[in-house]
Amino acid sequence: MNIESHKTTEKKLLYEVSLIRPFVIFLLVVMHSFTKIAEGGLRSNTYQLPEIYQWLCHLISGFRIETIALVAGYVFAYQSIDLHRKYELKSFVIKKFKRLILPMLFFGIFYYVMFLYVPETFSVSGFLLKWFSGCGHLWFLPMLFWCFMAIWLIDHFHLSSWKTLVLLAIIAVLPLPFYKLPLGFSRLPHFLFFVYGGYFLYEHRLLILNHSLNIKTALSLWIVYVFWIIIRQTALEHTPNLSFNFGPFIWKGLQNFVDLLISCIGILALYTSISIKTIHSSFTPPQWVIRSSDYCYGVYVFHQFILVYLYHYTPIVSQINPYIIPWLGLIIALLASWCLTNLFLRTRFGRYLIG
Repeated sequence: MNIESHKTTEKKLLYEVSLIRPFVIFLLVVMHSFTKIAEGGLRSNTYQLPEIYQWLCHLISGFRIETIALVAGYVFAYQSIDLHRKYELKSFVIKKFKRLILPMLFFGIFYYVMFLYVPETFSVSGFLLKWFSGCGHLWFLPMLFWCFMAIWLIDHFHLSSWKTLVLLAIIAVLPLPFYKLPLGFSRLPHFLFFVYGGYFLYEHRLLILNHSLNIKTALSLWIVYVFWIIIRQTALEHTPNLSFNFGPFIWKGLQNFVDLLISCIGILALYTSISIKTIHSSFTPPQWVIRSSDYCYGVYVFHQFILVYLYHYTPIVSQINPYIIPWLGLIIALLASWCLTNLFLRTRFGRYLIG
């Protein structure tokens, strides 16, 4: 299928993002609705997630947060390449600091006080380290900030190429001890690959779509994605033996490679599936879809507050059937976070933080 050059409006160019962003945010809320019930470290309980739900989480976890990172790079490339929005470093740092770091600091205070503060073990240094690294799910914001700084450099100095993509993939796969780094750096190597991947995807989108924009390709990608998820989970069940046979360093590198591969396949499957629809000049998403894209930031921020409080500070887990709890949590989290976002966006301060 030959794709024409995109001589369309700004909004048309981003219709794929208007669909992908709310979808992956929805998957994020689904994932947390199922996994935060039995997660340790807050208020332990005896809940055991049913196996069928565990597999649902495996299928979702393969690409949902990576896609959010990829969308960030995709939109950045669109603004830089097509709209010619070029920022000086200082103005770009200020822009992203306001967009990512200020919300992380503001909401992080509430998250820490509500869920992480323990008087017996509290220390100022520990609090500051946790706060500036992103409390709870807010870890994603400082990490994304550093990703944007790196992408600005790549864009500014015209470093985008296949070689850059391969180099970032190698760095992401290497089992180096990044997990010990604070301030959002611990996950930077992994997610920088996907943020740049979004930039690279936008640069080469016509080439990719010309060769893959059909239902057969999309379906094949989804099948391969599920296949690799099954392979990964089967291998993880035998981790002790495999780790011993390969050595922990090599085994961790293999795990990182498979995780990266799975995420890439899942993202391409999603992107191809949605582009089949959005590429047509007659396509226009419903207004509620476009509006839901505007609510994504707020839903991301608020949903985990609601889920953690619901699961760990109310008796709901012990009183409701384990097969029903995650779905009830999902409904409550979606509705409550949507309402809170709506209320926040009605204020000037709220629009400044998450608008």
